[in-house]
Amino acid sequence: MSVGGAAVAASTRERVVAATLRCLAAQGLRHTTVDDVANEAGISRATLYRAFPGGRDTIVAAVLDAELEHLATTIERAVAAASDLRGALVSTINAAAVWLTANEAIATLMFDEPAVLLTHLEFEQMDRTLAVAGSRLAALLGHHLDPGTSGRVGEWVTRLVVSYLLFPSDEIDLCDPAGAGILVDRHVLPALVALDAPVAG
Repeated sequence: MSVGGAAVAASTRERVVAATLRCLAAQGLRHTTVDDVANEAGISRATLYRAFPGGRDTIVAAVLDAELEHLATTIERAVAAASDLRGALVSTINAAAVWLTANEAIATLMFDEPAVLLTHLEFEQMDRTLAVAGSRLAALLGHHLDPGTSGRVGEWVTRLVVSYLLFPSDEIDLCDPAGAGILVDRHVLPALVALDAPVAG
């Protein structure tokens, strides 16, 4: 493929991802079809399938990957201001919760259609998504924990955030920094003590 052709293909993929996000926010995954996405993107069905030969499942995977990258950037900015491990963990959890609940498309999937979303995140895909999210978080926590521990904590915190958002607690609101602090103090930091996890630096 020529450089120009690759640029066009990348542009088409970006348009499809953006269009899919708008469709998901408006009508959810269950009611979003390939035709809906193509119409929203202003391209033909054939053009869409050239960009995403696997159809809707590959489009959804691309959307999740793109949004995961945006979430990672948001968390990176939040963690950059933290001066210690507790601050980094609280900032991570709070920033992730706020971003996930404010993102209309992701919020629709998580809160209105969790069963539908989980069919796209089950088994290997779920493990891959958690592994990617956990590894990105582990890199951020690497300033405060040794590499082996940061990897385990990264995936664990990712699972905690997803769990609390899907099954909210009356006591702990992760969108409130104080609520995120309660989660860290009650569950995360004691676990690190139990692991006798060495702190970096």
